[in-house]
Amino acid sequence: MCYALAMTDSRAQGTEFAQAGRFLIMGIEAPEVVETEKSLDFIEEMNPFGVILFKRNVPDLDTTLRLTAAITERVPDALLSIDHEGGRVHRLPEPFTHFPPSLVLARAGDPGRVREVARAQAQELRAAGFHISFAPCLDVFTNPENTVIGDRAFGQTPEEVIHNAIPYYQGLTEGGLLGCGKHFPGHGDTLLDSHLDLPRVQHNVNRLRTLEMIPFARAITQGFPMIMSAHIVATALDPTAPASLSKVVLGDYLRTALGFKGVIVSDDMEMQAIGKHFAMGEAAVRAVEAGTDLLLVCKTPGLIREARDSVAAAISEGRLSRSILNHADRRRAKLKRRAEKLGDVEVDAGAIGSESHHALASNLA
Repeated sequence: MCYALAMTDSRAQGTEFAQAGRFLIMGIEAPEVVETEKSLDFIEEMNPFGVILFKRNVPDLDTTLRLTAAITERVPDALLSIDHEGGRVHRLPEPFTHFPPSLVLARAGDPGRVREVARAQAQELRAAGFHISFAPCLDVFTNPENTVIGDRAFGQTPEEVIHNAIPYYQGLTEGGLLGCGKHFPGHGDTLLDSHLDLPRVQHNVNRLRTLEMIPFARAITQGFPMIMSAHIVATALDPTAPASLSKVVLGDYLRTALGFKGVIVSDDMEMQAIGKHFAMGEAAVRAVEAGTDLLLVCKTPGLIREARDSVAAAISEGRLSRSILNHADRRRAKLKRRAEKLGDVEVDAGAIGSESHHALASNLA
């Protein structure tokens, strides 16, 4: 459902559209440079907090560098992000170094090398104009039939995940990049792929708090600035809503029980775990009501606009309270300052596909 704005004053509407846009990290469709101007116009209109790029947007190095530079020139405040874990979650073309998946890195038995890999990834991403990598996964890979996580996880126990994911995050930071732990409250024991439908996790609260949530608790104590919510139903926490839309999961557990004060970002709101069960506009508003600070809407212009317009209408109508808006504003402002501080880390223009990075990847493969 996309709410109609109740206010008639165009200046007031503009303010609320601008506020709503700041909840967005949006993707763009255009795979070709010739279409970039249209995409840039749309980004500027939506006024997002950030932009996320995918393989379709970056077919070669020259296109990648031109696109990130064009976005930054047009919308200087927008943070550029990407999913860049290694293994099968690798969006960038050659000569970017393709590192092995997280589980392979962990099984090498050297957290120092894991940290070195993340630092190398961060250096390459910074050289390409990015500010955020949505990594590492903090999911505990307890179900061997779980293909959506699989080797994206750093281990099959909370201890394994902590032992490797924390150094990975530290490496990203050393390289000047913001990291993000995902997918809260834990996607490691699901059968359904949330890209395709809505998984349900049936474990009791004690199991969730003593296994799935443990890496997130440790990540929070280590200063992770962002946590991504999962599009899963954890029935013991909230049987009525996906974690990403649940005030109980995000408020009572992530914020209160675990004490997370950073930015909560949703997984892609276009995934079928949401799309099969909720209209985009209503899902976006519910996610913000639940405590989400940033909504990932990763491809479709009509859905990006619907999310933005519905949040704007909810602001206008008072459904989203001033308290919700102010807290989200403060958390996003803090994240932006953190990104600016990391921007002081020197960028090595020759980092992309360097011999030392390729040698490191080959040694770990």
